[in-house]
Amino acid sequence: MIKLPAGRAGFDLWFCLRAVPGAPSQGHIILAFPSSERGRTGAKKEPWLCRSCGLKNRANAGFCGRCGLPSEVRCPTCGEENPGGHRYCDICGGTLEEESSGSPVGGTAAGGGWEGLLPRSLRHDLAGYFKKGLDKGLIWYTPYPHWRWTGSYLREWTHRNWWELIAVLLLTIAGAFLRVYRLEALPSGFHGDEAWTGIEGLRILEEGWIGPYTTSALGQLTGPFYLTALTIRFLDASVFAVRLSIGLFGIATIPASHLLLRLGFGRWVALFGTTALTVSYWHLHFSRLGFGVAPLAFASTVAAAGLLWAKRSFDAGSHQERRGNLWSWVVAGGLLGLVPYTYFAFPTFLAAVGAATAVFLFLQRDPLRRKVQPLLPLVAGALITAGQVLLFAFRSPDVYFGRMNDKTVFAFHEYLNAEGMAEKAGFLARRFWESYMLLMRNPRLDGVDGIGGVGALDPGMALLAYAGLIVSVRRWRSPPHLLAALVVVAALSGLVFTDPSAGSMRRSITAIPWVFGLAGVAAAAIAQFAKRHAGRWGQAAAVSALLLVLMGSGLWNLNYYFSELPNSPTFKWTFADDYLEALEAAHSFEEPGTIYYYSGRRKFGYETIQFLYPESRGVDRSREFGVFDLERLDRGPVTYILEGSYMEEVGRIMELYPGGELIVDGGEKPVYAIYHVTE
Repeated sequence: MIKLPAGRAGFDLWFCLRAVPGAPSQGHIILAFPSSERGRTGAKKEPWLCRSCGLKNRANAGFCGRCGLPSEVRCPTCGEENPGGHRYCDICGGTLEEESSGSPVGGTAAGGGWEGLLPRSLRHDLAGYFKKGLDKGLIWYTPYPHWRWTGSYLREWTHRNWWELIAVLLLTIAGAFLRVYRLEALPSGFHGDEAWTGIEGLRILEEGWIGPYTTSALGQLTGPFYLTALTIRFLDASVFAVRLSIGLFGIATIPASHLLLRLGFGRWVALFGTTALTVSYWHLHFSRLGFGVAPLAFASTVAAAGLLWAKRSFDAGSHQERRGNLWSWVVAGGLLGLVPYTYFAFPTFLAAVGAATAVFLFLQRDPLRRKVQPLLPLVAGALITAGQVLLFAFRSPDVYFGRMNDKTVFAFHEYLNAEGMAEKAGFLARRFWESYMLLMRNPRLDGVDGIGGVGALDPGMALLAYAGLIVSVRRWRSPPHLLAALVVVAALSGLVFTDPSAGSMRRSITAIPWVFGLAGVAAAAIAQFAKRHAGRWGQAAAVSALLLVLMGSGLWNLNYYFSELPNSPTFKWTFADDYLEALEAAHSFEEPGTIYYYSGRRKFGYETIQFLYPESRGVDRSREFGVFDLERLDRGPVTYILEGSYMEEVGRIMELYPGGELIVDGGEKPVYAIYHVTE
């Protein structure tokens, strides 16, 4: 008799002895187990994994500490007992679906509560999947951004990455050109909300700090208006100055997006995504429009980059290095605190950031005390910069949250007019489908920003973005992939519960630049797949095809924005270039005098004239907004502005007051006429 040690070593030695010539073939070989490690079945007891909730329990635990599942389950087929972590009987192979009816005193029976809503096998699969993820912890696909702020290190880093820096510089220059080219003429008119941006900029020049919120244009956050004040100060109160102040945020988003995508996904994904963003009509339009939308895209991009940097530094360093890098969490929090000063679509972004940070800390292989260590500097930084917004929201909640509450889907007429819960649920389901298909198609036309009818991306880039979203969900243990997926999903989910009549493209702006990063993630995955299955030539073919998709995306976006969109009826109606041209013609006279305004669409006191011609005197004389009369009531110069159907009255005015100057719209179908009388 040969006595061998217990465990794997004894098992391997037994095989070795069987293979050696002359080894004993008769008699017995005994595997020795200490008696203290034997269970009722004679097997060694080890910590066991609960098959219901995935919790790893200690060896002597009789029941799962989370859901109450017994440590041993009797097989319904053969009646033998099995460890609670097994899914199949180790005696007969039967499925262990039956569960002991007992539960520990004070515990919760398995299958109770919300867990009982899911099939047990599905609960087991999900628990095993996430348990596997938790055991593996975080996965970073990019190297640790270790910087040494010395001249020699920066020169060496610049030398290694010179061509990438040049590429980003060229993309920024190209993006700046696209966002400034014909800025006063495209969009052709000047929207009233753009004029409000200029009006608030003028107010800042006169009063200084005006707070984080203004009630103009139904309520706006004022952060971008302070830059508008500077452009007006150094240029003039013009359409160009207002739009340039917002365009600067759009231009700065290009290098900021490359930094974010470079930190999260690497060089090639960053270059692919930044190139697609540079020519995107979605981002182009809001960078050329005097709304506070593009500043939100910039602020959220910079904040996300700061947060990724802080997470990477925290996860890669030792405990001492982590304490030294806590400043990066303060900076990240400070950048996050600036986001609420830009545009009201920010809550979905902050919600996604909060969820991603919670998962990041949960996956950390550290004690709880060390996990929560970065939260204090993060929150402190956010409170410092967001203090003014928080104070205003606390003091005036009805004012601050009023606009959000007025724009919910539950106040929309289609939802209110739906009969019964089934019809309301059907409407919400359709809204869900519309929201999540926004990248591919957007059927609702927007009378505020003039776009709609086509998706936020071209078809090729949209398909890549959706594919990249799937890849990122599968890589949820990677903080950049998780954050990208959560931000995009949150941005699209926010559309489901907001007023669908307008604003889909604006409210989802925080998905920039993530959707282009996701497209780059999918492109990289396709190239890698082709290399694994078709070699280098297959990879070259895949890369060539992806470059064609990128080039096609650029051509489609530029053609759509600079050629097709300006000629669309919605775009022309929204920006009403005839109104701006009529104002310019009426004020081209040396002394326009009092203006008699005839229009069935707007009043004389429209925001555009308040900003561009604040000294102008006028009165509404249309049937819609005033008392219709053609008689001249004022002494001195008088200028008649007639739009639309009121142009028919210009002949009667010329008969009443001959000798004046006439200006008629030079288009194929004139839409305004100006008649100036001096005597």
